[in-house]
Amino acid sequence: MDRAGPMLMTNSLPDDLPQDPLEGLPLSAPTSPRWIEVAGADLDALLIDHAHCELKAAANAMSMAGRYADETELVGDLTVLAREELRHFALVHAQVRARGLRLTRPGPDRYVRRLARQIRHGVPRPIGLLDQLLVCGFVEARSCERFRLLARAPLAGDLRAFYRELAGAESRHFELFFRHAAAVAGREVTDARVRELKELEAALVRELPIEPRMH
Repeated sequence: MDRAGPMLMTNSLPDDLPQDPLEGLPLSAPTSPRWIEVAGADLDALLIDHAHCELKAAANAMSMAGRYADETELVGDLTVLAREELRHFALVHAQVRARGLRLTRPGPDRYVRRLARQIRHGVPRPIGLLDQLLVCGFVEARSCERFRLLARAPLAGDLRAFYRELAGAESRHFELFFRHAAAVAGREVTDARVRELKELEAALVRELPIEPRMH
């Protein structure tokens, strides 16, 4: 049974939530309308999965910062990103606890794992880094789209507000990764790879089962 949690976000809400959840995002396929029904029917599971996603995002940012420690600007941005992801984790975890729940052990994220298979190995470093940045950017973009969907869904008002604000952050996150990708590999190469990954990501979203998960 759904249990409402308290309103935890204290900043003012953005007033520019797009009517089209895909607006400004590098995605070619929308999430199935059934996803919001499935997610809304089991908000407990959705919030627990969301908490794990924030933790994984923070860990991934710091892992990349260590792997590419000589990329000074990238490391700086990843460090800021990791702190923000941890802050988001704390907010989602508070929602989880307010519902009288505890986090379970994280399960595999099939969406992220399968998207990560597109990262090329045994290639020049800029190409490998390009792929890693773009994969991260697509994950953030899909999260942004789903946050926007949740912000307009018939949920308790506090959760709509919660996801409305998080949607703005996820949009900035995907832009961060794409900006660094262009800096690493050049705009033309990056745009070509984005077009390839966009179609692969769309096929993946259509293929995966619809579950109360962020991805």
